[in-house]
Amino acid sequence: MTPRVVFDCMVLLQAAAKPAGPAGGCFAEVESGRVVLCIGDEVLAEFRDVATRRSVRRNFTTLTDERVAAFLASVERVAVRIDPVPGAVRLARDPKDEKYLNLAVAAGAAIVVSRDNDLLDLMTGTDPDAVKFRTDHPEIAILDPVTFLRILRPTPDA
Repeated sequence: MTPRVVFDCMVLLQAAAKPAGPAGGCFAEVESGRVVLCIGDEVLAEFRDVATRRSVRRNFTTLTDERVAAFLASVERVAVRIDPVPGAVRLARDPKDEKYLNLAVAAGAAIVVSRDNDLLDLMTGTDPDAVKFRTDHPEIAILDPVTFLRILRPTPDA
């Protein structure tokens, strides 16, 4: 079975703005069919909001209206839509990140790809949120884009 993944908003944004970068490589793995991207309405809404902000457009000069529209069309074409997404996970320290974890649980995703330190820390942190997440959802790994690509594209031993 093809593994299911969830990308956070920043990974989606970076994939749209810079297809040759690590996040773009992650999306290329989705387009190739090696992994299945799971997406929900909350994540798409956040992406649309963030991708149109002036401050974001100043930082990502390649992120034009046309590129955002083309990227969203690609996401719609290749991603599996999960709706509704029940609230299975609570994060007291950063409730805005709950949507990614809840989507992963609802989708049966094995991996959440993120650059968000609050999410990444759930894998190694000792605070109550981190311990509870690992205890309740040992089947879900949270990885940064580079680590995700290393796992999918291992280099042969030299």
